[in-house]
Formats: sequence, structure tokens, C-alpha cells
Amino acid sequence: MRHADADGAACGCAFRPMNGAQTPPGYRITILTLAAIAAMGSMAIHMLVPALPLIADDFAIGEARAQQVVSVYLAGLAGGQLVAGPLTDRLGRRPVMLAGLVLYIMGAAAAAFAPETEWLLLARLVQAAGGACGVVTARVMVGDVFGQHRAAGVQATLMTIVLISPAIAPVIGGTIADIFGWRAVFGMLALAGLVALIAAWLRLAETGVRGHSAAKLRNLPADYLRLARNRAFVLTTGALSGASSGLYMFLGAAPFLLVHRYGLSSAEAGLALLVIAASSIAGTRLVVPVERRFSALIVGTGSSATGALIALGLALAGIEGIVPLIAPVMLMGLGAGLAGPVAFNAVAFAEDGLAATATSLAGALQMLASGTAMTMLGLLSPLDPQRVAAALMLATSMAFACAIGAKRAK
Repeated sequence: MRHADADGAACGCAFRPMNGAQTPPGYRITILTLAAIAAMGSMAIHMLVPALPLIADDFAIGEARAQQVVSVYLAGLAGGQLVAGPLTDRLGRRPVMLAGLVLYIMGAAAAAFAPETEWLLLARLVQAAGGACGVVTARVMVGDVFGQHRAAGVQATLMTIVLISPAIAPVIGGTIADIFGWRAVFGMLALAGLVALIAAWLRLAETGVRGHSAAKLRNLPADYLRLARNRAFVLTTGALSGASSGLYMFLGAAPFLLVHRYGLSSAEAGLALLVIAASSIAGTRLVVPVERRFSALIVGTGSSATGALIALGLALAGIEGIVPLIAPVMLMGLGAGLAGPVAFNAVAFAEDGLAATATSLAGALQMLASGTAMTMLGLLSPLDPQRVAAALMLATSMAFACAIGAKRAK
């Protein structure tokens, strides 16, 4: 593999691809930088979620329309990853990452000044395209550096750091929205993107192969066909998408239940959602020990399905409140933390030479499924715990079934 060392020297980076077991110089700082960039995509969701009721009130729109601010962003992440992945395989990781951060900043700034819902949704698509570039390149750069055997553990570490930001993002976003309004949340996201852009420019070298002919983009359909024929890739992506859909459906519905049904403020709703992110962080720290003994993908999706089953049981029994709503979903968060790193590591190495393309396709399908699920759930508004729990049960059951199939396909 040929690496652009000149780029690294130019930006003062010490991070280099490695084949052995040695730890590269600047490892910790670079992992933090990659994590911050990867977190940009999810921060744009979690920081805004508590402010959805405020957006609905400001534009005089219903719950379903307000949820499109998240579901449209998820669709943008999906489409953006489909473009970013192949470009990353062919043009290199660093240029795609930097361009993506610029788009992210532009989208966030435009959203802050959106005069109406349509402009807000358009700005969210631009922001999502930029976030997609960061998510794809950060994941692939870990695989470039550490290889298949070590990458799962490092991906878990990366995801742990990534989840810390979204864990506190609902609290920060809800507080900012309560004090300064929802537009200030986008201003904060634009500022965070600018900091990430500066850090990436200074710290990150190229880690992949560059110099491919643009004509090779014509091979993209054949690349997708190879992946579609890979049973392990398809089932692993299905498990990832199902688990993600359940979690995002809850994140989209919970603020309205917490604010409108249970009387919390946006900041208090963000604090309630903090425990879900905390459980996901706990799940990432269990990846390595669980994977040594069994399949973290199966255990993770099983945990998600169990949480959804408990939520459905409580809802059908008429047991309502903040704790009955949040507590079962902590198992879903734990499961997502367990399954996510292993799933992305598996798809990255599903086909030789298609690491970024496979990762981006899996991520795109994950976001597309999650956005579609949120939109369909929004059509059932006004939402109640029974409808939400039934939707979570359907999504997580499918995830668990796909995880079992993926294990058998290896």
C-alpha cells in the first residue's frame, strides 16, 4: 500500500499506517481527533433532538413534520455515505474528510438562519452530506492503521469517545435551546465543525491509497454487486440497521412524550436521554471481552430486543412514566454499543479493496432504514408508549434475527 507521507509532513502529523503491533506516534491525540470528526454526524442529531418541540412551535408544524428535521438528516447521511465511500477509496481519506467538514459548517450555519421549514430541511441535507464524509473517513482510517484483528477493539474505543459527545449533547442542546432558542443550537454545531476542521488539517495525514483514475468510478455498480452477493455483509448490515432504527425511533419520539406527555422542559428531556447514551458507552467497553467468548453482534442485538420487549410489556400493562419509558431503552443503548463497532469492523473487511465502499454502503443503509422508520412512526402521531414500544419491538427483533444469520454465514 502506498501512503501520502508528504501530506503528513505538511500538516505536522505523526499518525501513520501500521502493519505490526506497535502503537503509532501520536496515537491518542489522533484517535481523539478522529472521534471528534466522527461525532460531528451524531451531534447534529442528539444536540437538536430536545429542541424539536421548540421548532414545531416556532414554525407552527406538527410532530411528524418536526421529526423530519432528524429523518431528513438521516437520509442525507445515507446518501452522503454512498458518495463519500467510493470517493474515499479512490481519492484518499484526507481530502474527502476536509471537504466534508466544510459542507458540515455551511449546512449548520444555513440552518441557523432558515426562514421556513423547507429551507431548514435543505440546510440539514447539506450538513448531513458533510457529516457523512467525516463518519466514513474516520472509520476507514482506523482500519487502515490497525488492520482487521486489532481494528474491532480500536473501533470500540473510537465509538466510546464518539458517544461521550452525543451523551452530553442532548443536555447541552436542550439548555441552549431553552435559553437562546433552537437556532443557537445550529450556531454551536457550526462552531464545533470549525474546530474539527482545524484539528483535521493539523493532525491527520493520508492513510489510504490515492491516485486512482476517475474512470474507475464506473466500477461502482460492480462493487455494490459484489457486496450484495456477500451474505455476511448483507445480514450484518441488516442487524446494524434494525438496531439503529429502534434507537432512532425512540430518540425521535421520546422528546414529545417527555415534554408534552410528562411535562419536562427541553433541558430536562435532554438530561433524561443522557442515560441512553451512557448505556451505549458502557456497551462499547464490553465489546472486546464479549467478542472473546461469543458474538458481540448477537449479544448486542439480543439486548436491544430484550429492552424493546420489556418496554412493550410495561406499555401494555399501563405502567407509564419517565422511568418506565427510559429504563428499558437503556438495554437498547447497551446493545447498540456492543453491536455497532463489531458490525462496522466486519463490513469493512467483507471484500478486499472495498473497505470505504462497504463501510459507506452499510452506514447508508443504516441511516436510510433509521430515517424511514422514524418517518413511518411519525405518521402514527400523536404518539403514545404503546405505539412506540411496538415499533421498537419490530425493529430490534429483525436485528436479532439478522445477527444470528450473519454468524452462521461466516
